[in-house]
Amino acid sequence: MAATVGLDDQTMCDTSNFGVTDVRTLILLLASPESSICVGALEALTKYAEGASRHRTQLLQLKILKPVLDLTGSKDPGIKKAAVACLAATSELNDFHPDMRKPELLSALINLLAPEEAPEVQEEAAFAIANLARDFANKADIRKAGGMKALVRLLDLPDPDVKKNVAYALTALLEDFTNRSEIRYVHGLASLLELLSSEYQEIQENALQSLIKCAEDHANRVEIRKLSGVKRLIEFLGQDLPDLHYLTLLCIANCLEESETVNAFPEWGGLAPLVRMLSADDVRLKQNAALALGRAAKIGRNQNYIREAGALPILVTNLSHVDAGVISMAALALAVLANNEINQLELNKLNACEILIRHLSHDDLNVNRNSVAALTSLCLNAKLRPRIRALDGIAAVIKLVQYDDVQVVINACECLTNLAEDSSMRGDILKHNGVHALVTALAKTDVKAEATALLALARCMHDADSRVALSKEPLEGGIGRAIELLGSKDITVCRNAAYAISNAAQYEPNAVAACGAGALQAMINLTNDTGRNASKFATDALEKLLNYQLSAKYWLRSRLSPQNLIPNAFYDPGPAPLHPHHTLHFPSLSELRTAPLDTKREALLIDPPADAILSQLITLAQQTINPTTTLTPRQQLYTLAYIVSHQMGGPAQPPTDDTASMGHRFRMAEIKLQNQSNVIELGKVDRGTFYHRALLFKVLCDRCGVGPCELVRGEYGRAWNVVDVGRWGGRIEKDESGGKPGDQTLTTTVEDKSKAGGRPDSAGGSGGRALSSHEGGKRSTTGRHQVKEQGGGAAGGSGATAVLSQPAQVTQPTPVLKDFAIPPPKEDVGPAPVGPVIVDLMFEPGRLLGVGSVEAEAYQHLS
Repeated sequence: MAATVGLDDQTMCDTSNFGVTDVRTLILLLASPESSICVGALEALTKYAEGASRHRTQLLQLKILKPVLDLTGSKDPGIKKAAVACLAATSELNDFHPDMRKPELLSALINLLAPEEAPEVQEEAAFAIANLARDFANKADIRKAGGMKALVRLLDLPDPDVKKNVAYALTALLEDFTNRSEIRYVHGLASLLELLSSEYQEIQENALQSLIKCAEDHANRVEIRKLSGVKRLIEFLGQDLPDLHYLTLLCIANCLEESETVNAFPEWGGLAPLVRMLSADDVRLKQNAALALGRAAKIGRNQNYIREAGALPILVTNLSHVDAGVISMAALALAVLANNEINQLELNKLNACEILIRHLSHDDLNVNRNSVAALTSLCLNAKLRPRIRALDGIAAVIKLVQYDDVQVVINACECLTNLAEDSSMRGDILKHNGVHALVTALAKTDVKAEATALLALARCMHDADSRVALSKEPLEGGIGRAIELLGSKDITVCRNAAYAISNAAQYEPNAVAACGAGALQAMINLTNDTGRNASKFATDALEKLLNYQLSAKYWLRSRLSPQNLIPNAFYDPGPAPLHPHHTLHFPSLSELRTAPLDTKREALLIDPPADAILSQLITLAQQTINPTTTLTPRQQLYTLAYIVSHQMGGPAQPPTDDTASMGHRFRMAEIKLQNQSNVIELGKVDRGTFYHRALLFKVLCDRCGVGPCELVRGEYGRAWNVVDVGRWGGRIEKDESGGKPGDQTLTTTVEDKSKAGGRPDSAGGSGGRALSSHEGGKRSTTGRHQVKEQGGGAAGGSGATAVLSQPAQVTQPTPVLKDFAIPPPKEDVGPAPVGPVIVDLMFEPGRLLGVGSVEAEAYQHLS
């Protein structure tokens, strides 16, 4: 028949053998009862659909799907084949179309995969399913409808076209993770491996593409190994199929993510072909061979085999290739191989360090990423670190820390962590602004980036100057950010944050800044988090932090050990509120000074350079208790107790109720009013109770270098000192062990500490050098003294040392210690007390009360 009407150009098609040139007419002809007419119309529509993507979209808009689907159920073999071919052609879309998600379409296609169907029907149905599987939503629906099982069943059929399209469909479906498990459940892995023996390269290629995706699933890798699949892949590399070898290598690389495959790989003869293909001309072979070698090198034995096979020189040569992908993969393989010490030295001889450092500034991010990863492994060798520094590698790595790419930042931070193992390298890292770069990296929200940046920062904090540099960073970005990360859900981030903070706290301003910014509360929260095994490292970090900030330690723990020697600028604001719902905030000295006068307990300040009376008391004690003294331990304790008691108002009568202790409160309120401050220098306390006297006794013991003397705070204003007469005397050494850091040198000023970046060594190893009479007599010429706080914490946002300057006032006379004569010590008779004792400073100064005795209990607790 001939068309006699005018047609739009958009619907024109090639003239059919019966004269129809409009696809709308062809669609109408699908309802013809004549088989030849239907087949002719279907073939014409198929040809039209194959012509262009817009043709396929147009046919779907003309509602072609329903009539064609109906014809796939025809009993006429010719009509069925033509209908399925038309569906396959029409479904090959680049963009989503809602008709491709219709359940009836999917169901019909899966039914057409039945074993009894003609191979031509199965072939086209498989191709149509492959087209549908381009839409990710369809991948799961195909699996749920039994499509995976139906496809795998066809892999055993002899028809090569069916096998080709089925493998092609599986490749698309296996992009879905769940489908990768499904292929194993329906026993598809063995069938795919069998396709490697096909005589048709297209089938082999589709099988390899499917196996590559299968091998991204761990359970599939195990199954492939059990099916001798890796051996078959290695053998496949020996066939003359160069166009498929790059896919084979990628499949092998994925299989090598499984540990048992890695162990057996050399025995299967897999290393030699990989090394051979490193030298191939095809860049894809070079890349994938390097990838596979890197994964095979995850165990030390294979690293040796790979070196002996001659891979190292080839990989280093590939680092100079023009293709960025070849460079990147060679560097990635070297990153693993360089974990072996012998390989590290061999690579150094091959000038790998120089080439890798040069690539740190490459234009390709993958090259940057993998080159710094390889350099990280080389930095594990202490002998190579100086060479990397000499090649300006440190500066190049620090630049990468500030990249936007997260993996580049992670690898660069790991490299700095290894470099910072050497104390000499830490100085270079600081010189190239490495501390600032690491603080910048902490802003990344990636968990691995946070963890590696914190670890690198923690290593750098072993350097005194680096600790000072951190104190100059904005609080919210440096220490503040580390404290924030203590609350991370990732345990490694928490651990590294605690490590960084505890190391940084060796510099007093950092310790005070950390305490003021909430580190104490954050670490306490971690110590209570038993569910993540955080208690141990959090407790260790908290104790280190407190040992570097003794004011905070006494506030929180109400106890200072004999090794906790009280430094200048120490202050006691009273005990921390330990209510479980109370957020802990350690007040800085600045906050205490500037707070309005209140009726709460005063804060006591220990600062001999600014406290003339305290300085004179220390000098008096030092002149009495000196290295040449003939006083016995009990006589020394009596003498120190007498000095304390005399200064604090003399012996008191044991109170029968709390009203007897009211006298010191009125005196403290009077001094607070005189000073117009809640902070009182300890030397001004001339009527003191338990906690005043115990603090002064500890200060005198520490400054005289005798002990051991422990300071303990109880409840209701009680405090006491625990000493051990049997061990009394000599200088108390600061604890310099790695686990429990020592404390600040007593006589070093805060200015000295800011220069040293931590605990200065100017006072010698004892940690308790006695002040001379000249030093003890230094006076301030103002009524309000300038006191440098132990840091600055909340007062100075950066965490740097804060100087609290007061307006100039009229010069006041220097306070003078009231004269008193120290009576001759009592004769030391009788056996010395065994074990720790408490020194009575209140009622019978110098009386020794055995810990646990009735007298000691009465002294410690309000009756």
